[in-house]
Amino acid sequence: MSDTLVVEESAEKNERAVENRRLTPAVLTVLGVVATIESVRLGLGDLTEPGPGAWPLLTSVGVLVTSAWLFITGVERCEKAMLSDLARVATAIASVAFFVVMLPLVGMPVPAFVLLVVWLRLFGESWRLTLVTAALGVVALQIVFVELLGVPFPIGPLAPGR
Repeated sequence: MSDTLVVEESAEKNERAVENRRLTPAVLTVLGVVATIESVRLGLGDLTEPGPGAWPLLTSVGVLVTSAWLFITGVERCEKAMLSDLARVATAIASVAFFVVMLPLVGMPVPAFVLLVVWLRLFGESWRLTLVTAALGVVALQIVFVELLGVPFPIGPLAPGR
C-alpha cells in the first residue's frame, strides 16, 4: 500500500513539474510581448539615429526568442532555490538600484565601482581581483562611453574635469 502512495505522489510531482516547465516560458513570452509593444510605442528611429525604443526592442526580441526556445524544448532541470541564492539575487538587484539612484547624484565612477565590487564578490572573486577589476572597469567605462562614444553621463563631484 505504501508503494502505491509513493508512485501516486511521484506521478503528481511529475505532472506539476511539466506544468512548471511551460509556465515560466509562457510568462516570459507575455512579458516579452508587452515589452516589444512598449518599445515600438517609444519609437524605434532608424539605423543612423536609433530612437529610445530601439535597444529595449532588441532586448525584448531576445527575451521572446529565449522564451520560445524554452517553451518548445522545456526546462529539463529544476533546482530548489536556497535562501542564500535568494539573498544573492536580492543583493544584485539592490546594487543595480543603488547604481540607478546614485548615478545622477555623484556621477558614474562611484556607483559603477560599487556595482562592480558587489557583483564580483557575489561571483566569489577575491578582494584583490575584485578591487583591481572594479577600478579598471570604471576607467574602461569612462574611456569607452564618455571619451570615445560621447555618452553624456550625469556629472557628479568626482567627474573628470570638474
